[in-house]
Amino acid sequence: MTFQIVDASALDVGRGPHPAASPFEKRVGEAVGITAFGLYQIELPAGEETVPHDHRDDRAEDAYAIVRGGGWVIVDGEETAVGPGQFLAVTMESSRYLRAGPDGLVFIAVCAAPATP
Repeated sequence: MTFQIVDASALDVGRGPHPAASPFEKRVGEAVGITAFGLYQIELPAGEETVPHDHRDDRAEDAYAIVRGGGWVIVDGEETAVGPGQFLAVTMESSRYLRAGPDGLVFIAVCAAPATP
């Protein structure tokens, strides 16, 4: 097969295998057969939040793309509002989690170890 298309609405929601997994995530990367990085769509209902975590041990980098709704990213205890169309990244050492506002929060997370030269 040369390509794979998956509709996120057809995927089950549930906690993945990694330590920071959220019970609200859809494991898109697994569904399309990606193994080089983690790719998730997280659909937080109003007031829910992801698991606070950092990547000191696994040295992974996270990037998030806000798709729908709104809420906050909390980095090292500091809250910053986020909304659709915004992209964000957090350093490996910083603790982070996202919390949904009253309309919920849908975002894409990409997680990978940095490339080595």
